[in-house]
Amino acid sequence: MKIVAALACIIVAARVTLVQGVTAGIVLSLLLLPVWIVAMWRMRGGRATVVLGGLAIISGLLLTDFFAADHPTNDSMMQQNTFSLVGLLCGIGVVVWARTILGSAPTALAYGIGLSAAVVLHGVDTDNVWKFDLSVPATVVILALCMMSRKLWLEVVALLLLGVVSALNDSRSAGSMLLVAAALVLWQAVGARLSKSSSTVRTLAVFGFVAVIGYSALQAFILEGWFGRAAAVRSEAQIAQSGSLILGGRPELGASSELIAANPFGLGSGTLANGVDLIIAKTGMARLNYDPNNGYVERYMFGNGYEVHSMLGDLWIRFGVFGAALLVLLLVVVAFGTAGQVAQRRASGLTIFLTIQVFWDSLFAPFFSTSIATLILGVALVMIPRPDRSALASAPTDFVSFQR
Repeated sequence: MKIVAALACIIVAARVTLVQGVTAGIVLSLLLLPVWIVAMWRMRGGRATVVLGGLAIISGLLLTDFFAADHPTNDSMMQQNTFSLVGLLCGIGVVVWARTILGSAPTALAYGIGLSAAVVLHGVDTDNVWKFDLSVPATVVILALCMMSRKLWLEVVALLLLGVVSALNDSRSAGSMLLVAAALVLWQAVGARLSKSSSTVRTLAVFGFVAVIGYSALQAFILEGWFGRAAAVRSEAQIAQSGSLILGGRPELGASSELIAANPFGLGSGTLANGVDLIIAKTGMARLNYDPNNGYVERYMFGNGYEVHSMLGDLWIRFGVFGAALLVLLLVVVAFGTAGQVAQRRASGLTIFLTIQVFWDSLFAPFFSTSIATLILGVALVMIPRPDRSALASAPTDFVSFQR
C-alpha cells in the first residue's frame, strides 16, 4: 500500500495529460476515490472542501449557460477549467490519504519527485529556467529531504540558499517567501527554548509581522542592487508607477476587482469576455497608472476566457461565489493548520514555505498547474483529523471541557 500511495503522489504531481483537461492523476484519483474520500471525510474542512468544490463546478456550468445570451462561450475551455478544479479536489484527497499511510515527509518527497518529472515531461522555459520551472520542484524536494533529516540548522540553511538563488534569478517573490520561512523556523526554535507552546492566534500574528518585515527587507536589498542592477531598475519603475512594488508588478488586480464588482456572482467556466468586460478591466488597470492598451489585455488576459493572474480572481470569475468560497476555506485550513504546528514548535520549513506560497498565489498567481500543485500539497500537509466524538463522550469531564 505504501508503494501505491507514493506512486499516486508522483502521478498526481506529474500532470500527465491524457485528453484535453484530463490528466493521469485525475483518472487515478477516481480509481482511488473509495479510499481518499474516507480520509477526507475524517479531516477538519474535508467535507466542506468536497461540497464546496462540487457546488463550484455546477456554478461554473450554470453561469456559462446564463451569460451565453450576451457573451460568446467555449465548450473546450469550459472542459479545461472544470477538470482543473476537479484535479485540485482529487489531488488534495489523494495526497491527504497518502500522508495517512506514508507520513508527511515521505509524501512531500514523492510529490516533489512528481513535480520534477513534470518539468522533464513538459519541457522548460528557456528565458528563466529556475523561476518558471525548477524553483518549486527543487524547493519541495530539498525541503522534504531536510524534513526527513529532522535537523533544524539544515532546514534554515536550505531555505536561505534557495532564497538567494531565487532572488538572483529574478524571482523576487519566491526569494521573499523563502527568507521569511527561514525566519519563522528560527523563531520557532527560539520559542521552543522559552516555552513549550504558544497560541494559534498569537502565532498567526507573528506570521503577519515577520512577513511584512521580511518583504520590506528584501525589497530594500533589491533596490540597493544586492541582486543585480536590472532587478533594482525594474523594481524602481514598478514602485514609481503605482506607489507599490506589488501593485506595480500586478496591475491585473485592478482588472479583477472591477470585473468582480460588476459581476459579483461570477461569469462562468466557459464564458468568453465581450467588449464591455474589456472596457471594465482596462478601466481598473488604468487606475493603477498602467497602460492597458498594449495587447497584453486582449491576448493573454482575455484572449481565451478570463485570466486575471490571481487564483481568487480566476476562481471567482469562472466558478462564482462558490469558487471563491472554496479557496477561502482552503486558506483557512492552511493558516490554522500551519499556525497550530508552529504553536506546538513542530512545523517544518516546507510547511511554512508552502503556507506563504499559497497565500501569495491566492492573490498574485493564476489558477494554473504550478499554483494548483502547491495548493494541493500545502493543504494536504496541514489538514488534521476531526475529533472523535465517541472518544470525547467517554473521556473524563475535565478532558472534554479542555478539548472544547
